[in-house]
Amino acid sequence: MNKMRPANSAAWSMTDANPAFDTVHPSGQILVRSCRGGYMHSVALSEEAMDTDAATLAQGILLTADVSWLKALLEVRQEIVAAGHTPSAEVPTPNDLDVAIEKLLAHKLRRRDGVD
Repeated sequence: MNKMRPANSAAWSMTDANPAFDTVHPSGQILVRSCRGGYMHSVALSEEAMDTDAATLAQGILLTADVSWLKALLEVRQEIVAAGHTPSAEVPTPNDLDVAIEKLLAHKLRRRDGVD
């Protein structure tokens, strides 16, 4: 079913994946999709990702998910500011996203067999 997606992201459902929040691991082997408000929609792994050791794969998923989540929450922050309010200290900032992106970019997937 091909649904028309609203141009205004505030009109998106809390359960629809918003492509603006899609985040791909630098290896291209992990994709995390989030919904409005930061809810995780899905995680997709390539077959190649399954050759990664469990700890490294888990860390890669977490780092990728963190960036996707922060993208979604920064949209909420923008809505709070646009409404004339001041976000609380718990609401992530663009700097939080920058730090998360740096951590993600530094992450490498390691194969279980030791071949990179």
